[in-house]
Amino acid sequence: MLLLVLSREAAVAELARRRFAADPVLYAERVLGVKYTPDQEDIARSIVDNRRVMVIASHSVGKSMIMGGLTNWHYDVHDPGITITTAPTKNQVEDVLWKEVRRQRGNRPGLMPKAPRMESSAEHFAVGLTASKSDAFQGRHEANVMIVFDEAVGVDAPFWDAAEGMMTSDERRLVAIMNPTDVSSRAYEEFCSGRWHIIQISALNHPNIEAQLRGEPPPFPAAVSLKWVEEKIESWCTPLGQSPHTEEDFEWPPESGVWYRPGPLFESRVMGRWPSQATNSVWSNAAWQACLIQKPIPQAALAIGCDVARFGDDFTSIHVRRGRASLYHFTVNGWRTGQIVGELKKLAKLFCEDFEDPRNIMIAVDDDGIGGGVVDGLVEGGYFVLPMNGGAVPRVPDDYPNVRSEAWFCSAELAGRGEIDVSRLSKEHQQLLMTQLLAPTWQLDSSGRRVVEKKELTKKRIKRSPDDADAFNLCHYARPTTSFSFEVIG
Repeated sequence: MLLLVLSREAAVAELARRRFAADPVLYAERVLGVKYTPDQEDIARSIVDNRRVMVIASHSVGKSMIMGGLTNWHYDVHDPGITITTAPTKNQVEDVLWKEVRRQRGNRPGLMPKAPRMESSAEHFAVGLTASKSDAFQGRHEANVMIVFDEAVGVDAPFWDAAEGMMTSDERRLVAIMNPTDVSSRAYEEFCSGRWHIIQISALNHPNIEAQLRGEPPPFPAAVSLKWVEEKIESWCTPLGQSPHTEEDFEWPPESGVWYRPGPLFESRVMGRWPSQATNSVWSNAAWQACLIQKPIPQAALAIGCDVARFGDDFTSIHVRRGRASLYHFTVNGWRTGQIVGELKKLAKLFCEDFEDPRNIMIAVDDDGIGGGVVDGLVEGGYFVLPMNGGAVPRVPDDYPNVRSEAWFCSAELAGRGEIDVSRLSKEHQQLLMTQLLAPTWQLDSSGRRVVEKKELTKKRIKRSPDDADAFNLCHYARPTTSFSFEVIG
């Protein structure tokens, strides 16, 4: 009789486990005693149906609460199974996410006394790790694995690559949740890849805000408040009144007819969307998105830009355009001067029209250091070469201290006006250019001129020299004044 009772209890427990595995929202209500917002419910249910889920969200909308609940859920419903959470700092792991795991778990079994870990066996555990060693994500062979990137904007590329290497079966899940602040991050690159189920959460739509606008108390007292939102509107937005507005603007209060233009801080921290212009970035996300819109190839002159590699891990990059339309991009490591000269000659012949002389095609070459040999080789062959020295005096010296800064802002402004089209490039090269163009920052010098950060600083941040972006900028820095003549402009 005892065995029969035990077997019935085991059967009931297994039935409940399967039911909770299919419905994390029900698990939160019945097991953890937690009530989610509609957006949090959307996140929870999306993880069941999608292998990769990315959440870009405002401050104070319950990001840690939902991920703490889902960490408990995955641990309880998958045995054997592994749950790995990570964040850029120890404080974010232990004092934010795992503090929420502990609060929701209460007296349920599994938690280690102090460490961010739950465990019942070597094949069944959940652990919180600081994003410091990407090999911690490798070598996991269990079928049910869930990886959580908390504050994912700050998680570096090696961890994304290592986590992706674990996505080898249908039962594995990767969840990235963040405040979308940095369009030069690997997180933004993943956002643009098309591989993720994306959920955006704006504080403007939170149940607390909707309730307080109706004069009712907030249903989630620990979350965002109407007072905070209105303080940020005053600090981070430009009032437009009832004047014409764009799709990026918002009406506040809703249906009032009064419009505001959000600044980058408001976009990321309140609206939960990537900023259309980072606070000190050269390129904006909006400018890059404009480049992806295909336009007819114009009847205009052909131009080629080449940034020549300086060091062993740098790349020689070449960009070809006709008018505003980018036609071709090429990047290679380890080539000698003669190979680069030969490739540029070949491309001039390949892309020129029958009535064009390849020797008259403008080829802009970075003339700093090794690039001088490429310039000499092209000149000896009778080709039209425009040597470019990034440290030289710019066309508009009152605005920029050097040609490199001027060229970066020139391409960004052309893109913002819809005058550059990269839609015909491969997806791989679009990704390379997007990552590199959105990365550099700038500041004002003592004369009030805009200075783009040094190449070495960008390389340190994105783990690759922005050689592709430099070739792109060289190519677009010289613009045609007529169909077949050129003038270097700022």
